[in-house]
Amino acid sequence: MAENTDNQPATKGDLKELATKAELADGLTGLKTELKQDIAALDKKIDSVAQRLDKKIERVYISQVQADSGLDQKLDKVMEKLDKFYSDLMSAFEKTIFKGEKYDQKASTHADMLIGHTDRLANHESRITLLETKK
Repeated sequence: MAENTDNQPATKGDLKELATKAELADGLTGLKTELKQDIAALDKKIDSVAQRLDKKIERVYISQVQADSGLDQKLDKVMEKLDKFYSDLMSAFEKTIFKGEKYDQKASTHADMLIGHTDRLANHESRITLLETKK
């Protein structure tokens, strides 16, 4: 049984003040409508936040793609410089090897010439000695 605020049993008058089923149903319908509106408002807020996050993610992605592109360009330049350096180095190495081979050829040619000249000088010396003794 319902009681009034003085902890006494409720009277018929007190019971009349209580809401009827129809009034309760109307109140629940109103609450349901308000709840749907609140949920719709939350959905809009969530959609708004999601759109902002999507835009931020897109900006970060574009920034990353641009950074990757810049890095690729720098890497390409470094590789080109390394290729050129390697090519120049190998060219200088080949020239040095070629010069060394030429010096070896000249050394052996000059050695042969010196041996030939030494033989001729010895031959001339012996001829001069013979000529001097004949006199």
